Amino acid sequence: MSLRALHIVNESNGPGGLFLPPLESRGFAIDSVDTAQEPLPDTLAGYDAVISCGGTANTHESDIYPWIDPQIELLREAIDDGVPVIGLCLGAQLLTKAAGGNVYRCDPSEVGWVEVHTNGAAKADPVLGAAPESFIAMQWHRYACELPPGAVELGRNSTCLQAFRLGEVAWGTQFHIEVTRKILLEWARWGADDLIQAGYTEERYMEELERNLPPHEEIGRGMAERFAEIAATRARSAA
Repeated sequence: MSLRALHIVNESNGPGGLFLPPLESRGFAIDSVDTAQEPLPDTLAGYDAVISCGGTANTHESDIYPWIDPQIELLREAIDDGVPVIGLCLGAQLLTKAAGGNVYRCDPSEVGWVEVHTNGAAKADPVLGAAPESFIAMQWHRYACELPPGAVELGRNSTCLQAFRLGEVAWGTQFHIEVTRKILLEWARWGADDLIQAGYTEERYMEELERNLPPHEEIGRGMAERFAEIAATRARSAA
């Protein structure tokens, strides 16, 4: 059977990173849509998984970004129909809105490497189950999610909710667990002003990248593998 995943790229330099290879290795054809360049599909018919990526847009800015409301509708369809979804940073916020939840300006903003804590529910979660109780995660956001109605909280820190699951097969992470070295080096160029405001010199950014990225990627690859396996198993069982 033919498996398909919708890869929604909400910022050209913020793709799904680590979440793409495990899907491809399980036979998924990945349809990447750059929301700044092309329209989203009208429906998820024919799709077996969705990755909603990060970006600099905010969920209330539909007057500036015409793809926001259509994407929320697609994510609502995924929730209703049980299509596996991973929402990453902005993607988690869009998923929250799709579930009827609230997104708000958080204080402080989080830019850089920040500690995240998982909870007891995360230990039993099919995607986050192997994540440590505490780890340093890459963050880059000014808005955050309130726990959506009916969702299960999986992670948090002193600033905000960091991870949740909706139903059986939809997940949101406020942290950027998808990032690779290539993505982070691009962000260092693109987001230099944000990093300076957060207290990062170029030297500090590179030092923390070298120290934190290897364990971060290990966690991310594990989550990505488990998400891909869930999506593939679910699709094949429904065929």
